[in-house]
Amino acid sequence: MKRIVLLIVVVLLAALALGRWMAADSGYVLIIRDDLQVDMTLGFVLLALLVGALSLVILTLLANAAWNAVEPIRATRRWKKATARRRLYSGFLQLVDGEHERAERLLVASAQEGDWPLAGWLLAAESARERGDVDGSQRYLEKAGEDRRGRLVAGLMKARFALADGYPQQAREELKVLADMAPRNRRILETYADVLESEKDWAALCELMPRLKRVFGDADQARRERRAWLARVQEAARKPGFNDADSRRDELARLWKTVPLSLKNDPAMVARYAGFMAQLGAGGKALELVRHQQERDWDDRLPPVLEAIDDVAPDNLLQVLEGWLANRPGNAAVLITAGRVALKARLWGKAQGFFEAAANSSQSATALAELSRLYQSLGDSSKMQNTLERRARLLAEQLPDLPQP
Repeated sequence: MKRIVLLIVVVLLAALALGRWMAADSGYVLIIRDDLQVDMTLGFVLLALLVGALSLVILTLLANAAWNAVEPIRATRRWKKATARRRLYSGFLQLVDGEHERAERLLVASAQEGDWPLAGWLLAAESARERGDVDGSQRYLEKAGEDRRGRLVAGLMKARFALADGYPQQAREELKVLADMAPRNRRILETYADVLESEKDWAALCELMPRLKRVFGDADQARRERRAWLARVQEAARKPGFNDADSRRDELARLWKTVPLSLKNDPAMVARYAGFMAQLGAGGKALELVRHQQERDWDDRLPPVLEAIDDVAPDNLLQVLEGWLANRPGNAAVLITAGRVALKARLWGKAQGFFEAAANSSQSATALAELSRLYQSLGDSSKMQNTLERRARLLAEQLPDLPQP
C-alpha cells in the first residue's frame, strides 16, 4: 500500500513538472511528407502518444482475455476443473449419505483432474475404508501423502485406521514419524500419547511428556504424567531379568533420579517408591524418605510403607509411629500400621491396644479384621465374635438397599 501511494505521488509530481514546463513553452512539432504538412504543439503530441499507449495496453488485455476464452486447450482445462469441483462436492455428499462405492468413483475422478487433489484422495480413502477395501484406502492415502501439505493428515488417517483394525504397533510407528515431523501438532501428539499409554510403554510416554507439556500445558498433562511415572516405578521394581533384590533396588534408585521434581513430592509417588525400596531391603532409606515427606506435607497413604520394612528394628519403627500419634491421636492409618509393627515385635498387648483404638476412632473394617484375628489367636472367642459382628454391620452399611429374603 505504501508503494502504491508513493508511486501515485511520483506520477503527480512528474505531471506537475511537465505541465509547468509546457505552460512556459508549448513547443512546436512540424511533420512534412511529400505534399503533406502537419504542424502541432508538443503537448498535443505527448498526449496523443500517451492515449495511444493506453489504448494498446487495453486492446492487448482484451485480446488476451478473448483468446483465453476461446483457445481450445485452456477451455478444455477449465471445463475439466469445473467438472472435478462438481464431482468433489457430489462425492462428499454421497459419502455422507452412505453411498460409498459411488462416492469413491466420484472422488477419485475429482482427485485426478481437480484443483484440490488432496481433499479428493483423503475422502476417497475414507470411502474405500467404509467399503472394507483396506488396500484401496491405503493406496489413496499414499497418493494424498505425495502432496507436501497432505503428509501429516494422510499419516494421521493411516494411524487411525491401523488402531481401528487392531494394529497399534503399526499406528505407533506412523505416529512417531509424524510427531518428529510436526513436534507441536496437538492432534498428533495426543493420539501418539494415547497409543503409548494403551500399549503400556511407560518409558516412551515419560520421554514424550516434556513435549506434551510444552504444547498442552503442565496442568492439562499432570494426571497423565503421574500415571506414567507411577506405572514406570512399578515396572522397574518388577522388571524381568533382575533375579536379586540388589539389582532391582539399584535399577529403581537410578530411575528415581530421573523422576520430575514435582512428582518426587507427590505422596502417591513417594509411597510407591518407598514401598518397593522397603520390600527390596532398603528399609532405612524408605523410612527416611517417608519421614521427610511427612514433615513437609502429611499424607495418610505413607504410614503403611513402614509395614513392609524388615531391615529396621520394629522398636525403632514403633518410636516413629508413636511420635506421629502424639501429634495425630486417633489417626486410623497410623494406628493400624503401629498395630501391625507391634505384631512383628511380638508385642501382643500393644498391638491389641492400637487395633482397638483404630476400631473405636474410625470404625475401620481393616482394624476390626486385624483385631478379630488377634482375639482368635489369643483364644478370646467372645471378643472375636463381637468384633466380627461389628465388622459385618460396618460392611452391611456400605451395601445398597435391596430386598432380602
